[in-house]
Amino acid sequence: MKRRILSKRILLSILAILNVISPLYSQTPTPRLEYPIGFYQGGFYLNLQGGETVYTGGSLQKRESSLQNSIKTQTQLGVMPVRLLGSLSVPQVIPIPDGKVEPGRTGRVFFEYGLTDHLGILISYASNSVKGERSDQFIYSDRNSATGFTPYLEYAPTKYTVYKDKVYGLGLNYHFLTKNKFDPYIGLELGLVNFSASYRSTGYTNLYLQSLMAQGTGVSGRAALGINYYLTPEFGFSFELHGMKRMLKSNLFSSETFDQVGFQFGVIFNLDNISKDQR
Repeated sequence: MKRRILSKRILLSILAILNVISPLYSQTPTPRLEYPIGFYQGGFYLNLQGGETVYTGGSLQKRESSLQNSIKTQTQLGVMPVRLLGSLSVPQVIPIPDGKVEPGRTGRVFFEYGLTDHLGILISYASNSVKGERSDQFIYSDRNSATGFTPYLEYAPTKYTVYKDKVYGLGLNYHFLTKNKFDPYIGLELGLVNFSASYRSTGYTNLYLQSLMAQGTGVSGRAALGINYYLTPEFGFSFELHGMKRMLKSNLFSSETFDQVGFQFGVIFNLDNISKDQR
């Protein structure tokens, strides 16, 4: 008799526990294996990238190279003196070091939404900085000069900022595969540019070029070829090759261009799947 009563109590206890657990179980998140992976319609993605440029060109860069070559020619003809550390005269037979432009450093973050299983729309923010090395001009007091000074070229190279900017973009990506760990894509993007660039202009005499920083705005066009690889439905890695052309204007010039080609590595987060984990 006692055993039957005990068995009934145990059975009733189990049923009560199941009655409590059942509603909770029905509210648990969808198993991660059921989450879609890769790119798909309705997916919302965050991509963080950083990299370097392997090519820098455009009219802004060509102008800088032309001016540097012109200055070197003036020193070779004896029109402009060369000094070391502003005091020691350097003979004409000693060649002037060539200027150089270092690889640019780039950073980019963008949000992308899947309009279809293959087409995504994105908004982005990117930054870029390019530094270089060149021989700069300075002046020294000269009573024999009508202006009271004479420009000279400093033999020791000077490091300087060639160009830096911030770009706010809107674009489209076409993804060749859908719901796949491998996610190759191509992209096109238009952007608004806020920049500063080194811009040398004629100063007090035609022989002296002032080194100024031009501040301005512009527009840009960007083309990219990349691939995302998803380790999980929520997270993956990205690699991208890109080319970018900027059309610029500032208080020092009405129109110049600045072009770059580069690569970027990064990480990608599927915010849609991450939000499901939090439900």
